[in-house]
Amino acid sequence: MMNYALTNHWQRYSTSFMVLLATIIFHVFFFERSLGLNLTFFSLLITVFLVQRNSFNTLSGPARMAMVGALVASAMFYVHHSIIAGFAVILALGIFSAVANEARLRSVFFTGVQLFGNYFMLPIAALGKLDDVALSRGASRKGWRWTKLALFPLLIVVIFFHLYRAGNPKFESLTAGFLEAFENVFADLFDHLFTWQTMFFLFGLIVCAGLLLRTVPSLILQWEQQFADVLVRIRIRRPSWAKPLAMDPLERERRMGMILLLAVNALLLVVNIIDISWVWVGFEVPEGFSLKQFVHEGTWMLIVSILLSMMILMYLFRANLNFYSRNVGLKRLAMLWIAQNFILGMSVFLRNYHYISFHGLAYKRIGVIVFLALVLVGLVTLFMKVYSRKSVFYMVRVNGWAAFAVLIGLTTVDWDIFIVRHNLEHPNKGEIDIDNYLSMSDKVLPMLYANVDVVEAQMAQHRTNNVRWVDHLDPKTFKAELDSKRDRCIARIEGLDLLESNLADRRTLKALVELNEAGRP
Repeated sequence: MMNYALTNHWQRYSTSFMVLLATIIFHVFFFERSLGLNLTFFSLLITVFLVQRNSFNTLSGPARMAMVGALVASAMFYVHHSIIAGFAVILALGIFSAVANEARLRSVFFTGVQLFGNYFMLPIAALGKLDDVALSRGASRKGWRWTKLALFPLLIVVIFFHLYRAGNPKFESLTAGFLEAFENVFADLFDHLFTWQTMFFLFGLIVCAGLLLRTVPSLILQWEQQFADVLVRIRIRRPSWAKPLAMDPLERERRMGMILLLAVNALLLVVNIIDISWVWVGFEVPEGFSLKQFVHEGTWMLIVSILLSMMILMYLFRANLNFYSRNVGLKRLAMLWIAQNFILGMSVFLRNYHYISFHGLAYKRIGVIVFLALVLVGLVTLFMKVYSRKSVFYMVRVNGWAAFAVLIGLTTVDWDIFIVRHNLEHPNKGEIDIDNYLSMSDKVLPMLYANVDVVEAQMAQHRTNNVRWVDHLDPKTFKAELDSKRDRCIARIEGLDLLESNLADRRTLKALVELNEAGRP
């Protein structure tokens, strides 16, 4: 019994020490520093702490997936230093923290709720910890209770005092003298206690405690455990004395679904035949044809139609219609509609592909491809739901982890470099967005300097267009802005310390120096 008490006591204090150590490291790494190697190291540190606290062997499959995602994103943030990698590090670390502290969670959605609940409950847990510390230090239980009761009303009074001062000028003038005396007494104290450095340390304490401690009760886990991947039939029997219904509600719903799916399948068949014959085979941009409207408006309308189709099918197959003995025809029509929507999704992908072939790459066009890929994954899971009587929770769980995997996958590519390289090599020189070159990150500067002649050729082609939609058509002006961007880049990189450094900036600075030595800029 004594050994158990000693173990429990040691675990409690080792966890507190871990949170304090992580907070100190957070403060040293991030206070008045930009993100770089510090974020990679901090993510690795939190991962090690979480594994040490929970043991690697006890981590669930989702926890290990989140851990791998956090490590990959952290490494890619140092290598590519992209915004999406930084976002992925923070998200993956939060998800790993929540699912490591509650190993039985299965879905990204409920893991996110767990993380939010953990931070929400953190102040309450801190007050409980403060109780333990105060009482263990010999404070009287009654006196400590009255102290806590007095602090809350005092805080509320201060808040309302300032609200009334802001809303009533006479009240403000009446209390001005009191405030001056109050400020004279406490101003120096507040100036020393509530500095920017102190507030940042408290912020780091909240971040680290929320990641390393579990403060939320098991309510979220119990909520998730109500849901299963496979639907279960719910029998509702009418009383023996009740009058029989004229038609079984399931039969009415089946007939309604049959009529609906027959109509929309026929409609979508016409759309798909048009798209296959027009978009899939030998597509060309006619004279005067608005490719922008064709892709931007048409693409999103078709994606909305796919999402609406998924919602309708999830509603139809939400409950006992899945187990109805006469639902074979309805299921076949539903699976046919899913297959047709998949074909429609491929048509949307080809629209975006044709637009990229004409105008080059941009972040929004890549975003459409990524979103469309997730929609197609959703269609596959919807097919499995209808075919194998899966639940909506199954779709949420699988699609949530698919989105997480895609996000981590996106961090492995330096998209700025990828976009600029593709656009510089694009054969349709007069339709490339030259202005976008200067809005990219500093990583593309060496590539632009090495291909200034290509950019000038694209400008020359733009000047021959009937409609000029880019601003940078003068090579000298473009070169001047590029030089200014280069100078700011060099000054920024040279001002970074080791914790702010990253491999992408080091590569950029090295390439710029080599180009300068070769007389290229």
